[in-house]
Amino acid sequence: MRNVSLLNDSLKLIVQPSDGEAYPALYQLGFQKVLMVPQLLYCTVEETTVPELFLKISQYLPDDGQCHSRFILTRSPLDSKAFLIEFLNAQSLRDLTLLIKHAWFIQVLTQQGLFFNFQPIVDLASERIVAHECLARAQGARGEEFTGQQLIEAALQMNMTQEFDNVARTACLDALGKVCQQLSGSEPSPTFFINVLPNAIAQDPNSLRENCQQVLDLGLRPEQIVFELTEVEALGDHPDLPQLIQQVRDMGFGLALDDLASNVAIDHYCTQFRPDVIKLDRRLVHQCSRYELKQVMVRSLLHFAHELEILVLAEGLELPEDIQFCREIGVDLGQGFGLGMPKLAPWEKPALIERIAC
Repeated sequence: MRNVSLLNDSLKLIVQPSDGEAYPALYQLGFQKVLMVPQLLYCTVEETTVPELFLKISQYLPDDGQCHSRFILTRSPLDSKAFLIEFLNAQSLRDLTLLIKHAWFIQVLTQQGLFFNFQPIVDLASERIVAHECLARAQGARGEEFTGQQLIEAALQMNMTQEFDNVARTACLDALGKVCQQLSGSEPSPTFFINVLPNAIAQDPNSLRENCQQVLDLGLRPEQIVFELTEVEALGDHPDLPQLIQQVRDMGFGLALDDLASNVAIDHYCTQFRPDVIKLDRRLVHQCSRYELKQVMVRSLLHFAHELEILVLAEGLELPEDIQFCREIGVDLGQGFGLGMPKLAPWEKPALIERIAC
């Protein structure tokens, strides 16, 4: 007897698996062979359960398998030629699994769901807070919170780093405008580090120029803002980027380079942009007091930077002995959980700083 579900108009997900390894994974999710075309698998679904099924597929199939597997959703009977014609327009599974997996990210961007925590940056010699880094966070529709790393990973996977960076910079400056109103009259004026993705501003230079005007419109001074170039993806060929950076610096904005000794090319960035601050990557800094090789590298970068009159900031300072080592060799600035946790209100003095200063 023929399966009636093959003939009626029930909704079916049809998948052409990428390789032999994909078939067992889909069988575990309830897929069956299409009798007319055994290379294809199908599963009957309800409209309300489609997102859940695609999420499960993203968990069972590796990224490469999703990229090379194709799918359609159809109500055509599986023993008709109609669904085969429809399958000519099949899409990559990865397109939809990503969209569903990161639906929260799209919502964050469209509904302005970003907020910012502020982590203190400390002058290691004086043990005084001299600035704060603005760290993007997001809140989902159900109240769940997403970290900066989750935001960056979603932007990369969705190929939306430019859109994310533009939204985040604008939202961050708006938040700083409100923060600085509450800090009005404080001396010295607060300084904030704002992350910028080089590819994003190179592809849309007007967005950064608009941010510079936004700073002035909010009553902030350019000297209060340090744009921190953060390379989360390979830097493309953007010959106009150095000129754009120089225009911003000529207006009085500061420039920092993030994650030096990680994925950032020292010679390229430092010689082209001559930043005010370089930030040593936390993987280099963590436990630098214990490992001679790390100490040699930190000292070398410190000497290189100071020769060019560039300040050095050590990220990821958590251990007291690492803080002490960096202070003793002359690292200018420090940042990390050992110096102060990120907070919603930057004017709250971290307890650890109070203890260090005593």
